[in-house]
Amino acid sequence: MPEAALRDLSAVLDSAPRETVPVLPALRSVLPGGGLRPGSVVGLGAASLGLALVAGVSRHGGEDGTGGWCGVVGVPDFGVLAAAGMGAAPERLLLVDDPGDRWPDVVAALAEAVELILLRPPERPGAAAVRRLSALARRHGCVLALTGAFARDWPGTRLRLRLEEAAWDGLGDGHGRLTGRRVQVTAEGRDAPGAGRSARLWLPAPDGTVGPDETVRRPLELVSAGGPVHPRPPGVPPLVRAAAEEGIA
Repeated sequence: MPEAALRDLSAVLDSAPRETVPVLPALRSVLPGGGLRPGSVVGLGAASLGLALVAGVSRHGGEDGTGGWCGVVGVPDFGVLAAAGMGAAPERLLLVDDPGDRWPDVVAALAEAVELILLRPPERPGAAAVRRLSALARRHGCVLALTGAFARDWPGTRLRLRLEEAAWDGLGDGHGRLTGRRVQVTAEGRDAPGAGRSARLWLPAPDGTVGPDETVRRPLELVSAGGPVHPRPPGVPPLVRAAAEEGIA
């Protein structure tokens, strides 16, 4: 093969996007290929999922895998401390709390420089903005992660992540302190064909991280006229169930 052709091939390979945009290890089993598809649009069903995706990219992204850049647009209540507890590197986060009417221009500028943008559209996105930003994301290999009330109004979203069976630990009989939340994370859509993929996770765990929920479920309490046949062991607090879509910030 001529030397010039070899140089051209090398340039193409060097500029080619990576196979996936990295996520936290606990989320890899949920996503086809173990990560997010570069240039894709992902819909999120809870704020805590956005924190987890930002944590994964800022910690494991970049060309050498030691950390990538993320943009957070239109999310003034984004929990930087919570994201850092999940593993995020705050110094690699670009925060634009209130982009105003020019939010598409802000996203367009960031798409050239970061691996993931967490976006809460302030309005139902118009067709022109969707085409422009989706095309820029594909061109630069940037993932658009959508949250908020208008996340489902973005056409062409091939992957959605949602929470189910959320249950907080830490409260006793009406008192105590929330320490961690167990959830089931499910990926669905064209990039997760079939019934989708699910995993039981701590989001967050008592130490603030995201990890697999490997605890053994307690047996069901069978109630008879004389009281529970299998009473809860002393000192074990009950689970507190909350709406999955509430998330955390």
